[in-house]
Amino acid sequence: MSAVPITREIISSFLPSKSFWNHKDGTKITSIDFDDSGSNLLCCGEDESLTLYDAKTGRYMKPLYSKKYGCHLARFTHSSTNCIHASTKEDDTIRYLSLHDSSYIRYFKGHKQKVIGLEMSPSDDRFISSSLDGTVRVWDLSSQYSQGMLTIPSPAFVAFDPAGVVFAVGCEATAEILLYDMRNFDREPFEVFTIEPLRQTHADSAVPTQWSKIEFSNDGKTILISTNGPSHFLIDAFTGHTLMRFTGHPSALFTPQRQYTSSGNTCISPDGRFVFSGSHDKKVYVWDIQAPVRDGAQRPIKVFDSRHSISSLAFNPRNLMLATADEELSFWLPDPATIEKAK
Repeated sequence: MSAVPITREIISSFLPSKSFWNHKDGTKITSIDFDDSGSNLLCCGEDESLTLYDAKTGRYMKPLYSKKYGCHLARFTHSSTNCIHASTKEDDTIRYLSLHDSSYIRYFKGHKQKVIGLEMSPSDDRFISSSLDGTVRVWDLSSQYSQGMLTIPSPAFVAFDPAGVVFAVGCEATAEILLYDMRNFDREPFEVFTIEPLRQTHADSAVPTQWSKIEFSNDGKTILISTNGPSHFLIDAFTGHTLMRFTGHPSALFTPQRQYTSSGNTCISPDGRFVFSGSHDKKVYVWDIQAPVRDGAQRPIKVFDSRHSISSLAFNPRNLMLATADEELSFWLPDPATIEKAK
């Protein structure tokens, strides 16, 4: 993480610094991911291509194509030259790709419907996936066979804690977060949290609030639940208590088909203080977790204008950089003068 403290003043000074249009015209970017070092960024597009960028220099590096299988939810492994990605054509296999020579290293077969969640462990070469087939699978890069399988009502969303010891499964249908120990993932979850505000929404509406992502903060103390409704939620990772909800942004459109569930249009800053959310109204909303809470709700402290809708968003894990994407990719950086004042 950057040595410069991520203050409200710095966050409020972010501006788009560079934008890219390297996919076919009209193509939506469905996922973005930084590598562990924050030096590289990888995009997946509906045009069945991946694009690789140098995040340090703001330079487009090269395209990689997956015309036979399609590609979605590309995730760097712990090597910046390899990634895993879901498929959108032929079958629902997860594929392990060398970005150096665009050759496949291994296939991970097992899911019977589209994969909508894919996350690498932060500590080793294991990863987890969730699918519309109602299963969550645990894998290791060294083997084509899954190490374990959980049956969870679909759609389900997955996330690792920062140590890679625990993983969470968010079950939209039951409004629950299930926590599993990676050492005993074949057993029942050691904790199940019911998210009461979302369960109440399910009870009051024939159309439940759709979830879009779950994410642990870097200190492992909280979990962000992102939704397509009018609120995102922050819960205590140890008690399941709803700490606050983030409001003031528009609801996303209801999408009955989840073939291209994005990698998420929300994220938590590396220091765990700020929450970012992109939107279809061409804006980025920012909340300060430390700001006063009224009626359990946080209002945005800053709203940025964007030239495009934002369906995917990620904060660089090592540098003060935000990336947003939909039909174009944009890198956002803070104002240099604001950085100098903070030093």
